[in-house]
Formats: sequence, structure tokens, C-alpha cells
Amino acid sequence: EHIKGSMERSGASESKHTLPRVVIFDLDGTLWSPEMYQLHSGSPFRQGRSASEALSKRGEVVRLYSSVRSVMNELHSDPKWHNSHHPTICGVSSTCDEPSWAQELLRLFRTDDDTPFAHLFKGYTEIYYANKADQFRTILKKARKADSTITGFHQFIFFDNQMNNIRDVSALGVTSVYCPR
Repeated sequence: EHIKGSMERSGASESKHTLPRVVIFDLDGTLWSPEMYQLHSGSPFRQGRSASEALSKRGEVVRLYSSVRSVMNELHSDPKWHNSHHPTICGVSSTCDEPSWAQELLRLFRTDDDTPFAHLFKGYTEIYYANKADQFRTILKKARKADSTITGFHQFIFFDNQMNNIRDVSALGVTSVYCPR
């Protein structure tokens, strides 16, 4: 619910002039649970009982948090995020212990029209062990290359469940939202 509410408070429900230009999500503990290191088995994953669940090789459930699918559906399909000249960029910044498992889950979880979450992040997926500030510098460099109107971190919003990441990324000038479990 922190993600949905913060998207609305950021101006997402008002005018396209106040929307963040870049929306970045952490994965473990922010979009889904459990964290990858907590699984006893991993890949291959398969669809669970609902569109918000995936099952590991041994049947362990990875579940999206309650508002995640609706947020991803909105980012994917609501026209306010798709200005034809300057669409909003969505991405991932994660220090997940099992990057290949996270990538697989991003391909498995889908929007209502069957678009994989991975498609929403279109090359702005930084999943490796590093300081999140370093990952954000990489994302900013890619975003500037794709759209010259993206000028700095003040145009970003970031969601994470770890306060140390919130502090590191906020220090860059990114609007950062703490999403406790």
C-alpha cells in the first residue's frame, strides 16, 4: 500500500507535469516476499495459484505485495504515464542475492494484459550487489541517453524497504519512499 499511496501523493493523480519522469523499484521486500535468500530452492519458477504468486522449483511461494499488480497495471496502461514525447521510465535497483531468479520472476509476473513486468523496465534493470547510489548513477546515464529532458535525480521516485538504501539514494536528490513490510 505504501507504493500506491506514494504514487498518488507524488502527483501521479494530478497533472502529467508533476509526474516523476523515472520510477524505480527495489524487488525483495518491496515488490515481493520472501527475499530470494530466504528460499531453499529457486529456479525454475512457475505460476502459482494466482497472478500474484509464483512457485519455486520445490513449491515455495513468492507473493507480490497487495498493491504491486495494480501499480504495474497503471504504469503500463494509464495514458498519463505515456506522454508521447516523454514517457515515464520505469526500472529496478536491487541487490538481490539471486539476480537470475529475480530476472525470471520479472518475466513470470505479468500485468492484466499479460505483459511481463520485465517489459515495463525496458533495460533499466540493475540487479547486482553494489551501493544503490551507484546503480542510480547507471540508471540516470541510461535515462539521459534515451531522453535528453531527463536532467537529474530530482525527476526520480524510488521505493525500497531498507532504510540504508533510502538514505543513500535520497542523498542524490531522489524522492525516496520507505516501504516497510
